[in-house]
Amino acid sequence: MKKITFITLALVAAIFATSCSGSGDGSKKSVDVRLMCYNVHNCVGMDGEFSCERIAKVINDGNVEAVALQELDSMSKRHPVDVLGELAKLTGMHPTFGPSIDFQGGKYGIGMLTKEKPLSYYRIPLPCRSEPRSLLIVEMKDYYYCCTHLSLHNDDRVESANIIVNEIAKLNKPVIIAGDFNAYRSEEPMKIIDSHFDVLKKTGMLVNTIPADNPQSEIDFICLYTDKGATADVKEHIVIDAPVESDHLPILAEFTINQK
Repeated sequence: MKKITFITLALVAAIFATSCSGSGDGSKKSVDVRLMCYNVHNCVGMDGEFSCERIAKVINDGNVEAVALQELDSMSKRHPVDVLGELAKLTGMHPTFGPSIDFQGGKYGIGMLTKEKPLSYYRIPLPCRSEPRSLLIVEMKDYYYCCTHLSLHNDDRVESANIIVNEIAKLNKPVIIAGDFNAYRSEEPMKIIDSHFDVLKKTGMLVNTIPADNPQSEIDFICLYTDKGATADVKEHIVIDAPVESDHLPILAEFTINQK
């Protein structure tokens, strides 16, 4: 009798643990994240100075688990260093590079720094009549964090927004996308994104992200994919005051992802 009771209790505990941990695919019912997005302008500041150290300090001060980065050279004549690699050394984070084009003997594109080593990553090419762009999809244990930098041309941005939605719909964990969308909230590309994502609203007084020394426009966003039932409880979503380090201001969001 005691043995049967023990087995029954063990089964109940196992069922309870499974229900608390989330669905059968290993995902959690809620995930806490603290993320940054930063167009670093190749670590060239508003004063014209190239400094990976200044950008790394902004990232380190943010104490984030991942940062989506735009405008990165790798071994080009313009900047004959691996910019993302240097930032990785200075922050102690894992680098994931998504080169969009060959440039001046090297590469140029977007990237990600993460405290956790990614499980996988891949790049999706996006249209741009002036230069190719990319969507970088990085898989972490509990979620995907994606980075992008859209075209300066509206038609390209609209097409890119639709590609992004289609690609992210294939993923089986919560998905956050961040980047320089080169579009306002009121424009068609962001309306497409907004119909499938929660484009997180800033919680601080400062909303605009460019130019860094006198911000007039909001074109940098962090967004949670909501088509599969995820919602965000936002604790903080701010624009960081870093007026010299790059031509964009970085944004930082801390929130809980809740899933059905």
